[in-house]
Amino acid sequence: MRHLLATLIVLAGFANGVQAQGSGEAGFNLFDLEGAATNRVFLFDDGYTEDYGIEVPVPFSLAVPNQDGVELIADGQPDGGAFARFTFVTGDPRQFVENIQVVTATIPMLEEAEDPQAARVEMSAALLRDRVFPVAVQDFEGGEILAIEAYEFDGYVGVQLIGRYTDPEIGPMLLRLAAHPNPEAPASYVTVANINLTLVPVTDGETLRRSLSSRVANSLAFTPG
Repeated sequence: MRHLLATLIVLAGFANGVQAQGSGEAGFNLFDLEGAATNRVFLFDDGYTEDYGIEVPVPFSLAVPNQDGVELIADGQPDGGAFARFTFVTGDPRQFVENIQVVTATIPMLEEAEDPQAARVEMSAALLRDRVFPVAVQDFEGGEILAIEAYEFDGYVGVQLIGRYTDPEIGPMLLRLAAHPNPEAPASYVTVANINLTLVPVTDGETLRRSLSSRVANSLAFTPG
């Protein structure tokens, strides 16, 4: 419980920070961009701890797209103590497109359960629904959960929650929370992504997977220590 409360404090700082970014002006659509997107791999390990003073409970990596027409702002030590926040913006005019950050979560192994994996999925869903979602939307209007479902990340089963809300400065937003249970230990991660629906018109699972933040979240992989 203490660890979950710490995670909520991180997310509260994140939610407050979104309001100050960008506007809902049109004239850009992520899915209309034509140029190739390459990936830059970020490693979170002992070296990251040395550079930023943020302890990494279990090493992991992320592949972050470099998309033509979109600027990436990588914050290695964002407010609230998360590992990193990646923000995607347009160049001219400068508009907020998406962002994503990673926070810690403890998801017990539940080895005493009849089906430990299924039990961890249920616990992950409850974590996102009951604790993370309310904090992520608390300062916005129209917060609503659209779906909660099991989801495969890098060969293991996690959970994603899809929701929406309205940012008074940016406009309609899609929220994607994803729990990434560590298959080897309780120390796990949650990714929190916000998508500007004016610029990234997500309408189904396929367009959601094509969003920049989803590509980051789906790339999360636990790495050997």
